[in-house]
Parts: sequence; C-alpha cells; structure tokens
Amino acid sequence: MKKLTLLALTVLALTGCATNNQSATESSSSTASSSQVVESKITLSVTQDGQAIENSPFELSFKEGDKLLDVMKAQMDIQEENGLVTSINGVSQQPDEQKYWLFDVNGKMSDKGAQDVQLKDGDKIDWKLEAYQGE
Repeated sequence: MKKLTLLALTVLALTGCATNNQSATESSSSTASSSQVVESKITLSVTQDGQAIENSPFELSFKEGDKLLDVMKAQMDIQEENGLVTSINGVSQQPDEQKYWLFDVNGKMSDKGAQDVQLKDGDKIDWKLEAYQGE
C-alpha cells in the first residue's frame, strides 16, 4: 500500500511540475512575441538636377510611428534648419540658385514637412534638389 501511495504522490508531483513548466514556457513565449518590434522599410531616392546622388536609392528601416526626418537623421548624413532639410549626404541646397530640397511621397509632392510625415511600410520617398518653380 505504501508503494501505491508513494507512486500516486510521485505522479501528482510530476504532473504539477509539467503544468507549471508549460505555463512558464507559454508565458515567456507570449511575452517574447509581444515584445518583438516589426521593422518596416521605405525606399528613398535622392537626385540633384535629375541625377541620382551616390548610393541612391537608399532602403531605410523604421518602426511604426516613426517620422521621415527622424529616420533620415538616424541613417543618413542630414543637416536641417528648423525642420527643413538643407543637406543630404553632403549635397547642400543652393539658395543663390534658388535650388532647395523638395520631396514626393509615393509620387505626390508632400504637403507636410519631413518632420511631420509619418511613414508606412513600402513608402517611396523622392528627394529632389532642383530650382524651385513658384506658382
């Protein structure tokens, strides 16, 4: 009888350990998956007078909620003044020739500054240094 009781207690103890280990494993795997950050990518082209600058186009990665200017500053050599880009990878705008950095988002001229453009996966950004044609 003692052997049967001992066997029953051992089985109960092992079952409890297995259940606790499974819960711990499930808990840690759900924590790991919820803490994974999904990185998205954009394609960023940079041209000066219609010619691509060195290494353009660029593929930049970002996280949901990131803004264009912040992503560019983190991954490229960007100079800016009051949120306006003045130089990209060493290519500066030329105010004396009225050449400024302008950009399109997915083929349409942006109606926001780079500091206000929230990125979406697959966006195509085209920066162009060219003479500003005022209306």
